[in-house]
Amino acid sequence: MRRLVRLIRQHFGPAAPHVAVHAEPPWYWRLILVMALLATGYMVGYWRYAGGNAAALREQVTRLEQENKLLHTQAIHVERQQQVTNVAQTDLTKDLTTLQEDNVRLKEDLAFYKSILEESTGVAVVKLHSLKVSRGERAGEYQYRLLLIQSGKHDKNVQGSLQLAVIGMQDGKPVTHVVLGGKSPQQGSKVNFKYYQPLEGSFTVPAPISAQSLQAKFFQAGSSEPKLTQVVSLTD
Repeated sequence: MRRLVRLIRQHFGPAAPHVAVHAEPPWYWRLILVMALLATGYMVGYWRYAGGNAAALREQVTRLEQENKLLHTQAIHVERQQQVTNVAQTDLTKDLTTLQEDNVRLKEDLAFYKSILEESTGVAVVKLHSLKVSRGERAGEYQYRLLLIQSGKHDKNVQGSLQLAVIGMQDGKPVTHVVLGGKSPQQGSKVNFKYYQPLEGSFTVPAPISAQSLQAKFFQAGSSEPKLTQVVSLTD
């Protein structure tokens, strides 16, 4: 037993054949090594943690972008539907307004024709029911529409002539320029009706004349004095 102990001491004790002596490193180097190991561990952990968060954030951003595109598409669809609805509503409003105007005009026309066709025991009366004038496309051009009616008793036709004349100024002086018919009643546009007669056409005012109004005169057959006279403005 003693021999075995002696052999062990020879190999591992101070008298061992291979003994190496190392100087102990200073305490601050050991502290630096520990801090370096801690920093390395912190950086590895932070990298793994941040990498996981970045992936999650990228996934969330991708999802939000897809939701944004979907909402944008839905908003465009709703906006287009609203535009179609607004256009349809506008068209319906216009159609309704047109129908209401047509209905009013038809009622007026119906009442007008009924008043003409109604017979009475009184004397027949000739009237210039309406006279309308509008500007044409060319300078000095005008278009006219008028309506002659006979109300009351319709036992005979109304015969005569119509004369239209422009009243205005030329060279600082008043002037009357006949545009339909001649200067005499016999040269006017012939009229022959029992209930009503519409007349329409166009005329041109010469450049030197500054037109102010249009005068319409109706002469019954055999009379030199106008039965009806009406004047409308041309300056509106």
